[in-house]
Amino acid sequence: MTDNLEPLAVGTTEAARLLGVSRPTLYQLLNRADFPSFRVGSRVLISVAGLQDWIDRQTKEGVG
Repeated sequence: MTDNLEPLAVGTTEAARLLGVSRPTLYQLLNRADFPSFRVGSRVLISVAGLQDWIDRQTKEGVG
């Protein structure tokens, strides 16, 4: 049986790749209260579903 589960959260490098931004830009986004990140121990993770919602809100608000 093959698991085809999509990740629920990704690390900073993958989140930057998904957004098409540099890691320094992603770290700036992590300082925003509305950015969907959380910590697990010392690791910062970004919710994939939250990231999609965040992108949708940015698009609707015209923030860019």
